[in-house]
Amino acid sequence: YTDPRKPVSVDATLKAFGNPDQGSPLLCTTNFALTYYTVASDIEAAGVSCHMLVIDTEGISVESAVAGRKLTADKVAEAIKNFKASEKVNHKTLIIPGRAARLSGEIEEATGWEVLVGPMDSSGIPKFIQEKWKP
Repeated sequence: YTDPRKPVSVDATLKAFGNPDQGSPLLCTTNFALTYYTVASDIEAAGVSCHMLVIDTEGISVESAVAGRKLTADKVAEAIKNFKASEKVNHKTLIIPGRAARLSGEIEEATGWEVLVGPMDSSGIPKFIQEKWKP
């Protein structure tokens, strides 16, 4: 039984896909289960090796979490610190979802990391990484 008033979520964590190394991209998403599994499926199907920072937004999707202030620059900074993302990568570049683009400047200020705004849809992640990711 799941409570229909509570969104289905996954645990906030730092997840590895494929065989990422310290030069692999670091992406982020929310812990809304449908979003997470869709992004994970698109990454795995394309064979992309990367790290994924899953941020606790109380199980809310990216667009809703941005609008409802559940996904903020401070939450991203906290997740980077708590999950020790800087120990997993040798760069300070974070790829955020396209639907969170308006947070890019705030995230850069809060974290000191460079922010790349990813595609609006996770199906575009493989092409985005191929074209834009320069380790």
